[in-house]
Amino acid sequence: MKYLVLALPFFVLPAAAWADEVCLPPRMSLDDETRGQQDLENERQRPDDGASLTPMEFFYRHSELEAGGTYTDFGSSLALRSNLGFYVRYGVEVVPHVSVQMTYRYAAFTNNPFLEDVRVQALTFGAAVHVPLSPEFALVGGLGIGPMWWDSSLTAPDVGFGITGEIALTVRLWEMLRFKAGVLLDGVSTSFHQASSTWSFDLTYLFGLEIGM
Repeated sequence: MKYLVLALPFFVLPAAAWADEVCLPPRMSLDDETRGQQDLENERQRPDDGASLTPMEFFYRHSELEAGGTYTDFGSSLALRSNLGFYVRYGVEVVPHVSVQMTYRYAAFTNNPFLEDVRVQALTFGAAVHVPLSPEFALVGGLGIGPMWWDSSLTAPDVGFGITGEIALTVRLWEMLRFKAGVLLDGVSTSFHQASSTWSFDLTYLFGLEIGM
């Protein structure tokens, strides 16, 4: 028994060394556990910091792509029949619910009864505000400015500078897909089909799909 007592430290020391190798905590306290839980909760609730994103990451996470069809009722001064077209739009959300946008619109048709082939295009730059009404629905209002131009097979083409106002409603179809329906009002000064420049006000109905966050 005396030799067993003398040999006991030789068994205890290797066991302590093994415990240190497998990283067993030397002590556990309630304060340490509470502090660890608080750190985890803070990390989960930490808001997204846009300054920590690279430019490519920011554009990827906040970009929106939109495309759809249009039906435009042109002002009477242009002497153009109402017709269908399409539009594409790219936007970036710069602050929550506010985005900057670039929109291109195009329409090509025959202007009966004159058998005139007409192309109408517009490129506008502006901003839009999204007002959430519910998790599925949102109201959108926007303003834009930019050039609009008309090409004709019978008369001289013309380019004007216009202002566009938009109001629309969106409904979420899927996590990153929304359907959009709205109206645009264009005001543009042009001499197309006229002897001098006058203001024309055109009303456009749009139906499209939004893809983005």
